[in-house]
Amino acid sequence: MTVHAEQSRSLLERLGDPRLELRIEPGDARAYRVAEGEYVQLVDLEGKQCTDFLAFNGTDLDDEMNLTLTRANCEALWPEEGQYIYSDNGVALLRVEEDLVKRHDTTLPACNAAYYAALGYPDHKNCTDNFNRELQEHGLKPRFVWQPINFFYNTRLAEDGRTFVVEEPVSRPGDYVLLRAETDLLLASSACPDDLSPTNGWNPTDILVRIYPGPSRS
Repeated sequence: MTVHAEQSRSLLERLGDPRLELRIEPGDARAYRVAEGEYVQLVDLEGKQCTDFLAFNGTDLDDEMNLTLTRANCEALWPEEGQYIYSDNGVALLRVEEDLVKRHDTTLPACNAAYYAALGYPDHKNCTDNFNRELQEHGLKPRFVWQPINFFYNTRLAEDGRTFVVEEPVSRPGDYVLLRAETDLLLASSACPDDLSPTNGWNPTDILVRIYPGPSRS
């Protein structure tokens, strides 16, 4: 067992049993609240599956995750272990504790009805409609565009330096990202339904969300 694997197992063991598990089927999403100090584990159960992720300051839902600021503060396209996801007001919302994949996307919006309609599938399930449904229950207005962190989404720039290339995710069955809530939060996660591109390895599958209380200090 590698040192990283031992450290991962040790932290999860200290966290104990999750207080909540949400299994999200392809073409669905869930919104959920976590408290400061809790941990959020996003698990790719079968591999090669993207999960779009949104975060809002739990005490001020207008103060949402800001990926431009996050990229600038991290000096990278996505935060790595030990770095933070920031809000519009510069609040550190989440800390990346463990990342077994280390290949994600913060540049592309959640898929929406217009994207699928342009491909000839106007009734295709999409992450935007699912986020709108879930977040409306928390008082947030529907949007045409949501800007998530797309965990496990594998994008890169082509050789011309400006064109996006989407490739199959490198995540394997059971791979995950573990985040620590730095404040009370409203979060939303999807299991992206895109089966028309390599986004989900051409075969969308389930995502598992686990919420853990903070580790005991006893």
